[in-house]
Amino acid sequence: MNETMEKVVQEFESRAIAVVEPRQNSLLDIIERLASNPDVDIAKFQALVKINEDSMDRSEKQEYNAAMVKAQRRIPTVLKNKDNQQTNSRYADFDAVTKVAKPIYTEEGFAISFHEGYATPEKPIPDNHIRMIADVMHEAGHTEIKEADIPLDSMGIKGTVNKTGPHAKGSSFQYGRRYMTCMIFGISTGDDDDGNSAERVEYISQDQETEINDLIAETKSNVPAFLKWIKADSVETIAAKDYKKAITMLQAKKEKAA
Repeated sequence: MNETMEKVVQEFESRAIAVVEPRQNSLLDIIERLASNPDVDIAKFQALVKINEDSMDRSEKQEYNAAMVKAQRRIPTVLKNKDNQQTNSRYADFDAVTKVAKPIYTEEGFAISFHEGYATPEKPIPDNHIRMIADVMHEAGHTEIKEADIPLDSMGIKGTVNKTGPHAKGSSFQYGRRYMTCMIFGISTGDDDDGNSAERVEYISQDQETEINDLIAETKSNVPAFLKWIKADSVETIAAKDYKKAITMLQAKKEKAA
């Protein structure tokens, strides 16, 4: 390799620890030029490729972390919406968690893919459990894999079998998805406030949501502007206390247009 090329390689090797986008692009340009040069030292070239890959990985991880902070900051406490007849308690089911959290975490670039995991010699699955895997993907390219061993929901509180095998497994998957979504994004359902209740929001019903969506369509309203005005992330997360306010405004707009 000629002296000039040797200096270029040494310069980028010494500066590779800092990850900034302009430098990343410059390094990629250098790699592309070196790839077409038959005189390039293969070991040096492979080192530059590895430096570039590591820089990209660190950049993607940084974007993932920054987006996670934003998502967790925005997701509110989820209101408990279901009664557990066996324990005489209330809980937030997976649909309630998804209704509140998904519009926010997808807007921050996240998606979650759930699937079943399997036992390995190093990590056996406890008896009467299933292993759930969650691939937490971010649009920047970074993915983190989370796992949890979930008890099979086949027995009631008295220890008697109350579900068939497939039903028990499906129930456990539903619980596992809720549990893992809350774990990944740090979502509270009001169980961990030590008696200091955070402000809990009750959201509009599905019928009310449909009514508002119909009026938005009829009045050709600007949805982002409307949501900003009503202080909600989506129509389905409009607070129940703001339902009348939203309907009044949209009805007035409809009458004015008529």
